[in-house]
Amino acid sequence: MIDFTHRNYLDLLAYVQALGQRIVPFRDLPLSGSYVILRHDIDFSIPKAIEMADLDRQAGVRSTFFVLLTAPYYNALSEEGLRDLRQITGMGHEMGLHYDCTGFDQLAPHQQKQRVDCLVACLEDHLGIQVSSISQHKPTESNVKPEIPGYVDAYSRPFFKDIAYVSDSRMMFRVPDLRAFFRDHPRSQALIHPIWWHAQPKTRAEVFDSIRSQLGRSLDAMLYAEHRGIVDFLNGQK
Repeated sequence: MIDFTHRNYLDLLAYVQALGQRIVPFRDLPLSGSYVILRHDIDFSIPKAIEMADLDRQAGVRSTFFVLLTAPYYNALSEEGLRDLRQITGMGHEMGLHYDCTGFDQLAPHQQKQRVDCLVACLEDHLGIQVSSISQHKPTESNVKPEIPGYVDAYSRPFFKDIAYVSDSRMMFRVPDLRAFFRDHPRSQALIHPIWWHAQPKTRAEVFDSIRSQLGRSLDAMLYAEHRGIVDFLNGQK
């Protein structure tokens, strides 16, 4: 029974390792043997991604984190955001680009690639890393399925069709038995969203309430900082 607790997550990783399957990020994909490509999409919260990065570190595994530079819920390029992303890469994890295809239907294929290249270059420049892996944000909700050459694409056939795939999207794995899934598939990609996993069990409603609370605190902090900046300016301090 998956209860989406940190303990349950660590137990799952230990089970996969006991099967003899290597748990790897996209950049470390082995040429032979059995493996699980472990991937985390940062859709709502970088602090939650840090929690999961630390859990992976505790389990002795490395994984790929895909970050949105156009997220409406966090600013990856703020000083705080960059500091937090560097904390994740500092644990040895891979950082890839999560890109939103909104507006891509208005672009020719070469323009779609240019947009992704631009976002990758921005992420590389700000973090001082090389980005080789990409994944589309909410592919099931988009009419566009771009093929962007030059990158390891999480939704390309080798990683999405030729091997098994499982995801905890919407807090549901959609397989009858998750452990049996890994036992029956020697090669797979597992997408785990950090927002669903907590120290204590939470319902989906409780998860979203916690996200709203976090966003509210972040907004309050930003508004306070902006207010202080205006006050200081009017007082001649800046």
